Amino acid sequence: MAHPLHIAHFGLRTHDMPAAVAWYGRAFGARVQFRNELAAFMSFDDEHHRFVIWDDGETEAKPANSAGVDHIGFGCGDPGALADEYDRLKSLGILPVSCVNHHFTSSLYYRDPDGNEVEITCDNFPTKAKCEAFMKTPEMAEAMQPPLFGSEFDPEELLRLRRAGVPDQEMARIGLA
Repeated sequence: MAHPLHIAHFGLRTHDMPAAVAWYGRAFGARVQFRNELAAFMSFDDEHHRFVIWDDGETEAKPANSAGVDHIGFGCGDPGALADEYDRLKSLGILPVSCVNHHFTSSLYYRDPDGNEVEITCDNFPTKAKCEAFMKTPEMAEAMQPPLFGSEFDPEELLRLRRAGVPDQEMARIGLA
């Protein structure tokens, strides 16, 4: 049975609402549903809002490595779709700060104008069940070591593999020895 709750939206305080609204609009194709001098409500799908971005004039910088939400992750279908997202965002001048193959997933990490980490991720196994099974293995325990919890990869190489028609199963190994 499906759980009755789901993630509806997330809220972001910002120092620069115009820059944040522009970034989330470009990065996600999000449209402004409502905006005034304090807040903007935005959505990229059929939900009325996925992002609430606001500046009440009292926002302060968050200390590095402070407790709280570290990042927000958005999923895409498979390694080919991840390459397509990289290419789309690169064409908009939005480049990842880190790219990590976590064995069961691969992820592109970006920073919004306020320095919040935004992850675009895909599963590296063909089913959720296979991802879950991998998470119970010694290989998972071995892979989940700081600082990266996986292996870095070059997103340009992922894009090259995509354009060459390499199968997802092979692209899922990018960055792994």
